[in-house]
Amino acid sequence: MKIFTLVLLLLTYVQVACASMKLEAVYPYHLEKKGIETVFEESTVPLYVNIVNSGNAAPIETEVKITLTEGFKPVVDNKWQAKTIGDKTIVTTKWLLPQDYGQTFDLLYVEAQEDVPFGKKQVLVEAKSGAWQESKLLSFTYEAGQKAAVEIPKGKKKLDKKKFNWYIQSITFPVDNLGLKDDRAEAGVIYVRDTSLEGFRNRMTGEGATSWSSVFNHPAAHLLLELRNPQSDVRVLKFKAELTDKNTGEPMPGLCVAGSVDDDEAQGWQEKNKANDATTALISLDGNKAPRFILPLYIDYLNVLEGEYNLRVTLSGGGQEKLYEAPIVIAKKHSIGLFAVGFAFTCLALVLACSYKIKNTIYAIGAKGAITVALFAAIAFGGITLPTTILGDLLHVFLGPFSGLVTGLLNGVLQYLLIVSLLVLFRAPGVLSLMFVVKFMLSGLMFGHFSPLGVLSCCVYIVVLEATLYFCGFYKNDTKGNYMLLLCFMLGVADAFITFINLEQMMFFYRLYYADWYLALYMLINGLLYSSVGSWLGIKTGLKLRQVMGE
Repeated sequence: MKIFTLVLLLLTYVQVACASMKLEAVYPYHLEKKGIETVFEESTVPLYVNIVNSGNAAPIETEVKITLTEGFKPVVDNKWQAKTIGDKTIVTTKWLLPQDYGQTFDLLYVEAQEDVPFGKKQVLVEAKSGAWQESKLLSFTYEAGQKAAVEIPKGKKKLDKKKFNWYIQSITFPVDNLGLKDDRAEAGVIYVRDTSLEGFRNRMTGEGATSWSSVFNHPAAHLLLELRNPQSDVRVLKFKAELTDKNTGEPMPGLCVAGSVDDDEAQGWQEKNKANDATTALISLDGNKAPRFILPLYIDYLNVLEGEYNLRVTLSGGGQEKLYEAPIVIAKKHSIGLFAVGFAFTCLALVLACSYKIKNTIYAIGAKGAITVALFAAIAFGGITLPTTILGDLLHVFLGPFSGLVTGLLNGVLQYLLIVSLLVLFRAPGVLSLMFVVKFMLSGLMFGHFSPLGVLSCCVYIVVLEATLYFCGFYKNDTKGNYMLLLCFMLGVADAFITFINLEQMMFFYRLYYADWYLALYMLINGLLYSSVGSWLGIKTGLKLRQVMGE
């Protein structure tokens, strides 16, 4: 028992001996903790006070005392008490420091008054608790600032400078992460991703299970906040953006904070805190008279509803609060993408349902026809798929999104030249399908292009082109006259539709974005123009080959 008591006494002594407290004070203070030592004329700048407590077994009450020099007045609230003694202002408060280890800190905003002499100034910060006492003497330079150029007519009262405090000048959204606005994007409209088929989309692209935390931690858009700060104030401000009802002004769910949603909460294992339906951040005025901030907006995809709202932005700090509201539209792009995916799956079902007819096609064209189809498929693979795969990325470096117009010469002109030439030689239903299947198998074996999207794209080609040939009467009419010109045009229209379906599928599965003019350009040139020209050349080539085969 004596040994146990001795150990307890020893531990208590060690804890008391190791207990320590430390005072930290910075003025003028900046959120990024830059080494600024200047306060400008008539500005408001925060004083940062922090006390670190370690090793104390119980909470400790500490008194903080700040002595401001003449001409500097505190902006106090209920946490601070101020009184004037002579030419100085004394500001005091009491903090209860946590036990064991912790810290308590606060910002005291100090406003420079009129007609204060410029030069070196000092602020004394003192803290004491029992036997512990520490002080910091902070030195800074008070300089003249650039005052707002406002003329006061004769006979008018003196201008109230409080009206020239910081305020919100404008808010622009959506912008990119550099604050640049896309002139093609509609102002005030934010398109959010549709997460209703998130798991299906990820599995089709091979990404596996959905990581909801990464989905929520990616900003849906950015906002450009422009302020005006005529008095060169330095302040730490809390930014808060929330959606409000246009009629009632009540806050609505839709925005959130990055990292506020994890996989457990997204799957329903944790209850969401409804009080956090807002995007928040800390920003700092650094004395610049026209500060600009680029801030991300995070969308709560599981609770946001499409519609028209008001975006309410609140800036608060140092006892002041400023509001700004702007109309906003939350929209989702999903209908066309779902149509494209649904159409592709319909084509897949039709191909599977009619796959047994491939055997009849092979019997109809014979061994010579099957060998010819394999030969044309090999030429298509070597002359189209191979160079497009190898040179496509290189062309993309130089031409960017327009590289497809160059590779489209192969995918459009050469591909349809081979297709129509083969069809002129062997005019039987299923020949085109057989060629696409062999080409797809060669591409998959050589480059590993066996993917769900590759299968869907191949099925779209087969169904759309076979249907076009059937409804145009290709297998019954003769290949002469104006009819072949009409057929070439219809094949071009069909390829334009295929191009649209495939681009919409890529937008849906890979979350890409193509502007409407870009889609129209690809459909017109890669689809209609290249394919029609290739089809016409294919007819001429097929007739020549038929003569050779006949000889």
